[in-house]
Amino acid sequence: MFTKSASIETIQLDFITNFEKTKEHDRVIWQKVIAVLTKILIGIILSLGMTGLISFFGARETIIAALKSMNMGFFLLACCSYIFLVFVDALRTKLLLSLNGEKVSYRLCLQNTILGLYTSAITPFSAGGQPFQIYHLVKNGVLIERSSMAIGVKFITSLSVMISGSFLLLIFAGKRIISDAGSAFLVYTGLVLTCSAYLFFLLLIFSKTFTYKIFTSKLLTRILSRITRRNTEVVFKKTVDSLTNYFDLLKSLWNRSKPVLLLNIILTASEILISVSIPYVLMVGFGIRSNYFEFLCAILVMTMVVYFLPTPGSSGGVEGAFYMMFRNMFSKEVVVATVITWRLITYYAIIVAGSLILPKVFLDIKQTKQS
Repeated sequence: MFTKSASIETIQLDFITNFEKTKEHDRVIWQKVIAVLTKILIGIILSLGMTGLISFFGARETIIAALKSMNMGFFLLACCSYIFLVFVDALRTKLLLSLNGEKVSYRLCLQNTILGLYTSAITPFSAGGQPFQIYHLVKNGVLIERSSMAIGVKFITSLSVMISGSFLLLIFAGKRIISDAGSAFLVYTGLVLTCSAYLFFLLLIFSKTFTYKIFTSKLLTRILSRITRRNTEVVFKKTVDSLTNYFDLLKSLWNRSKPVLLLNIILTASEILISVSIPYVLMVGFGIRSNYFEFLCAILVMTMVVYFLPTPGSSGGVEGAFYMMFRNMFSKEVVVATVITWRLITYYAIIVAGSLILPKVFLDIKQTKQS
C-alpha cells in the first residue's frame, strides 16, 4: 500500500515538474517572440515615420499621383532584380562552404541568405545578420569555424567592394553629387564611421593576434560561459580550438582557392551593382531619366553613410539619407515615391518573408535536437 502511494506521489511530482518546465519554456519562447516583434515594430515605425516626415516637404496629392504613375513593368523588374540578388548571395555562401568539403544544399543557403537579411532588418546597426547566419549554419550541421569563415569572407568582401567603389566614384563624380554643406558633412562623417568599423572587422576576420585577444579575453569568456552554461576553462579551450581551425581554413582558402575567391569578388560586385540599381529602375518607372553613373555614385555613397546606423535595419536613416542625397537632383514627390517603393521591396518584403520562414527553421532545429 505504501509502495503504491509513493508511486502515485512520484507520478504527480513528475507531472508537476514537467508542467512547470513546459510553462517556463513557453514563457521564454513568448519573451523571444515579443522581443522580435518589438524590434520589427520599431524598425517599421522609424521607417514609416521618416517617410511620413519627408512627405511633408511635398504635397500629399502629388506624391500619391507620382505613385499612381508608376510603370508596373519597371516595378516588377525591380522586384525580380532583388530576388535575383538573393539567389546570387546564396550562391556565394554555397561556393565558399563547398571549398571546405561542406555539402550543403542550395535551398539551405537560400534560407540562410533570407534569414540574414531578415535579422539585419530587425537588429540595431544591422548587426544581427552575420551572427544569425553562422548560428543557422551551425544548427544545420556546419562546423562553427567553417560557417564563420564563409560568412566572414562574404561580409568583408561585400564591405571592401562597396568602400572601394564609393571612393572611386567620389573621385570622379563627388563634386556634382555633394551639392551643399549639409550633404558634404553627412557624406564624410558617414564614410569615416563606416571605414573605422571596416578596419575593425578587417582585423577581426584576418588578424590572428587581434582575434585571439578579443575572443579569449576574460570578459567574453565569462559571457560565453554563462550563455552556454559551461565551465570557463572548457569555453576557453573550445574557443582556442575553433579559432585555430578557423585560421587554418582561412589560410587554406587563400593558398588553394584564389580563382574561387576571384569569382566571389565578381559575384559580390554584381550583387552590389544590382542592389544599388534597384532605386534607379524605380525612378525610371516614375518617368525620370538621369545620368546612371551619377545616380550610382550617389546611392552607393548613401549606402555607405547609413551602413552602421544604430536603428533596426538602418530604418529611418535610409529614408532620410536618400531624401537628402536626391532632393536637389529630382522632384521631391518622385524622391519620396521612390523611397516608399524601394523600401517596400528591400525592407518590408524581407520582414514578411523572414517572419514566415523563421518559425519553420526553429521547429526544424527543435526536431533535430529531439531526434
